[in-house]
Amino acid sequence: MTDKPKVYVYLWFDIEDYVTRDADGLPIIAFEILDKHNVRPTCKIVAEKVRRLRENGRDDVISAISKYDVGYHLNTHSQHPTLYEYLADGDVLTGAKEFMARESEGFELVKQVFARTPSCFGHPGPIWTPHVYPALKEMGIPVYLDETGILNLNDQPYWYCGILNLNGANRNFIVFDFTFQNPNGIKELKRKFKTIHARLSKNGGAVSLLFHLHTAINMKFWDEVNFANGKNMERVEYEEPPRQPEEVTQRAWKNFEELIQYISSFEDVEFITASDAAQLYRDPNEVTVGATELKLLAKHFGSSASYLRIGRASLSPAAGFYAVVKAIAQYADTGNLPEKIIVKEAMGPISLERSRGRRKMTTRDFLAAGKTVLDAIESEGFLPASITVGDYAELAPHDYLPTACKLLSTLISRESPPETIYRLKGRQPQVEHVSSANFTKACKWKVLPHNFKAPKILEQAKLQAWTLRPAILTSPTDLSS
Repeated sequence: MTDKPKVYVYLWFDIEDYVTRDADGLPIIAFEILDKHNVRPTCKIVAEKVRRLRENGRDDVISAISKYDVGYHLNTHSQHPTLYEYLADGDVLTGAKEFMARESEGFELVKQVFARTPSCFGHPGPIWTPHVYPALKEMGIPVYLDETGILNLNDQPYWYCGILNLNGANRNFIVFDFTFQNPNGIKELKRKFKTIHARLSKNGGAVSLLFHLHTAINMKFWDEVNFANGKNMERVEYEEPPRQPEEVTQRAWKNFEELIQYISSFEDVEFITASDAAQLYRDPNEVTVGATELKLLAKHFGSSASYLRIGRASLSPAAGFYAVVKAIAQYADTGNLPEKIIVKEAMGPISLERSRGRRKMTTRDFLAAGKTVLDAIESEGFLPASITVGDYAELAPHDYLPTACKLLSTLISRESPPETIYRLKGRQPQVEHVSSANFTKACKWKVLPHNFKAPKILEQAKLQAWTLRPAILTSPTDLSS
């Protein structure tokens, strides 16, 4: 008899308000409530908030936070230029370098103060961007924890650019902020969780629960008061947001505890942190495909631009591309297909060219091109923007993949390869999971300059959809035991 699937709830705080002095002690209030119910949150903290806690003599707050899961939430969060402003014109590789240059100081401070590498990272406001992912790998941050409507895969955890994402729960996302202003807010929250739970209880799943602690005392977000419309304010000019009435603040804490109690009452519910998620959804150390899997892989990516599940693993189109090219390259060298392939996942292309030139190619030239492509992926770590075949054809990677899969299927069937092959038309993988409308909405965040636009960010997000794949539970054990 198998265990009933669990519904995992990840509770996270963004500890970020370094303007409101009275916000300093709020984590301690929240921890006192959570400790009574044996619930551990993930605390994403802004480096400037750490500096302010030190200045204000609140080592007690720093010590309290250090007992829980600690994530990184940028150096200054909303001061300009924000993420979108300084990443607007770059690709993911140049953007990652810029992110490292601007964020390394804050990252190192949080790492040093809490004596560990942060468990996760998340963006400010709604401005999710793909550029940070290569930097997170370099920093050793394994999880992206936040919420976005821009990128979504079935409202559940997923992998993107090689990083585990608790980001894009959408229908399974509950935000506690300001709900307590409504005397009936707790009833609505319970009703929402009950609906989510009913949807997930059969097969299990994950639920995201967010509380910006400062909203318990502030009626507005601190950064929208001080950094709106692309403008910075000097520290001496910072304004505290208007204050919640005392009865609303009291209701906030009462409702928070009541919600935690209610969620905990479901027998199949388990609260997890970002660190827990990194274990629950950890990838196999490596995925090896043999002849049977290679045949399946060639068939799938020959007609599909989506990920592929093989057993307890998932392969992104980028991983499928690598495996196919690896097989093609070895055949070009030896005349034989490999008995097994250890699959690697590269980044998606950082730019994109359209296919051009002849549709008809010699198989000999196509095989030779596979060797060149493999060498490029191995050395550069991302898919090429186009693949040159002979001196007469350029193939976009999404056209190259189905073409290569058709040839590979022929080789697997041990048929003699044809002298010529024709370029097939594919489509850019998984772009349907990237919402242009929600990206446009994110660009209207009150902190950004008026009429802000950054089409390059959206382009890069779609290009990296090559790496998108579901996160699969690998250790569904009771972490509280």
